[in-house]
Amino acid sequence: MIKVVLILNHVQAGMGSDENALLAPGGKKSPIGPGMTLEPLIESFGGTIVATLYCGDRYFLENEAEVKKKFIGFSKKFEADAVLCGPAMHYPNFGKMCGSLAKAMNENGIPAIAAMSAENPATANYQHDIPIVKMPKKGGIGLNDSFKHMAQLVVAKGKLEDTARLEAEFCF
Repeated sequence: MIKVVLILNHVQAGMGSDENALLAPGGKKSPIGPGMTLEPLIESFGGTIVATLYCGDRYFLENEAEVKKKFIGFSKKFEADAVLCGPAMHYPNFGKMCGSLAKAMNENGIPAIAAMSAENPATANYQHDIPIVKMPKKGGIGLNDSFKHMAQLVVAKGKLEDTARLEAEFCF
């Protein structure tokens, strides 16, 4: 079973709205937020969400080095085979957080992907550095397909499979 760590911002983790954008890093040893939808899909491809890490996206932007170090450490502690950052949809701060963390995970030997919409400024900034699964902005059409694509790609990354075909089909 491939061990997946999910990374969310404060909103996606159910920790409130903009008033909690400075939420310090935390985590749970279970899927939360969109992880509840992703878990059965990830399981169908041979994986499981072993933990959900989260923090406020403004906290991340103000403490990027610290959060990267903590989240890389937590991912190693949970023996993650792969990390899924997002889904960030069209939210710019969360997109920056997802892109930066996925890039850092990959640079530290932990396969990681992100998921966001074309409207997210972070998509253009990170699409040449990391796999970013295409998804609609909030309320858009195609959300179910993008969740399936996230699950399939993150598990394939965790299995260390050649993901070029999946990335060509699912990513920017």
